[in-house]
Amino acid sequence: MKKKGKARIELIDVAKAITIFLVIVGHAASNSATPLYRRVLYSFHMPLFFFLAGLSIKPVLINDWKGWRKFLKKNILALIVPYFIWGLIFSPFSFAIFPKLFYGSWTAIASTGTLSSLWFLTAFFVARIITQAVVSFSFRFEKTKLRLFYMISAIAMFAIGFSFPYLEQGYPWCLDVAFVASGFMLMGIGLREPILIIAQQKTVTLGVMFVVSLAIFLCSTVLRADSLALVRMCAAEYGNLFWFFVTSLSGTMLVMSLSMLFIRIAREGVRPFSYKTITYIGTHTMGIFLLHKNMLQDLILPLLSKIIPDIEYLKVLLGSFIALIIAVLLCTIIERYIPQLLGQFPKYEDQKEA
Repeated sequence: MKKKGKARIELIDVAKAITIFLVIVGHAASNSATPLYRRVLYSFHMPLFFFLAGLSIKPVLINDWKGWRKFLKKNILALIVPYFIWGLIFSPFSFAIFPKLFYGSWTAIASTGTLSSLWFLTAFFVARIITQAVVSFSFRFEKTKLRLFYMISAIAMFAIGFSFPYLEQGYPWCLDVAFVASGFMLMGIGLREPILIIAQQKTVTLGVMFVVSLAIFLCSTVLRADSLALVRMCAAEYGNLFWFFVTSLSGTMLVMSLSMLFIRIAREGVRPFSYKTITYIGTHTMGIFLLHKNMLQDLILPLLSKIIPDIEYLKVLLGSFIALIIAVLLCTIIERYIPQLLGQFPKYEDQKEA
């Protein structure tokens, strides 16, 4: 059991590392540009992030105010404190930005001139509360019925999230997006045991899973080309909901199967190798998420454009790798000297879910 638990944690970390790199690559294009690679990545990478967050959550019953107060305090420190700190660091200071930061929608955050990606923290915070409420309610059910309960609850959260009428300024703290995000998180909680079982299967089985998910994903994204809409979960823009779920689920399956194969090859291949660097990246996705975007768009890519101006994809991949490396180094320094900037407080060492 201990070995399985360790494997599960490593699987999540490897998948998170892959996902955060995909996020960085997606940010290599400006918000106004919609190249195919950006549309492909945006079709699934944020749902995948929330799904992985669900995999990381250990269901715990909270049924009194003391428990909820502890839960809220921990998540405020982990998510909301960094949200306001980095919101102020990246924005040109003005008292006018405070109401917008407190409103917390993607549109409001972007209008302050700060890091627009900070919407993830407000959405994740609200989604975490919604998810915990469902988890606490789930303790009324028998263990054999829990997976079905989580799947039904996920569908309900999706239905609620998609039913919000459109607001140009977005909803406070990305409330509508948070319901959709909680749906993916509940799926992660419900499917954790099956995923752990699948991860123990033979390499051939994992390979078939990878090939099938890759085929479905390519057919629903790359082969659709101009028909593929840009999904912006931050603004509750999902395009066609059928294709949104096809790409989200196949993309998630693709990254999970790739992570399983990677771990299997690293452990049992002809030449086994260590992947501690990958798992280290996976445990620092919060900091990487906060640090990479402005550095990539305002510094690294402009410099690379002068060196390799005519090779767009090489510039994007190379720039993304450089941004990842620098962000990891900065995370290491910040974590050592000012961990609070990354939402890490010594009293709450178990809060790394983002």
